[in-house]
Amino acid sequence: GTRTRGRLEVFYAGQWGTVCDDGFTDASAAVICRSMGLPSLHATAFHVFWEGDGPIYLEQVNCSGADDARDCQHAGWGAHDCTHGEDIGIDC
Repeated sequence: GTRTRGRLEVFYAGQWGTVCDDGFTDASAAVICRSMGLPSLHATAFHVFWEGDGPIYLEQVNCSGADDARDCQHAGWGAHDCTHGEDIGIDC
């Protein structure tokens, strides 16, 4: 990716893991971008073509109404029915 575009990963329990695209929207991408200090006006979510290989940590991520990525709702750490073919990317 570039400095503002790439596969979305989160650090949890000492390991990096991916986020599933189920339920993920451009609005959630904007919250993530803002939380990282990146531009968010034209933030978009996209399906990545380079799959991750670590754990899949999150799905059904919903940042509607959240001011920070830590306030986003999700199905629970490690609770998913996804494959790495569903890893989400964001473009800030």
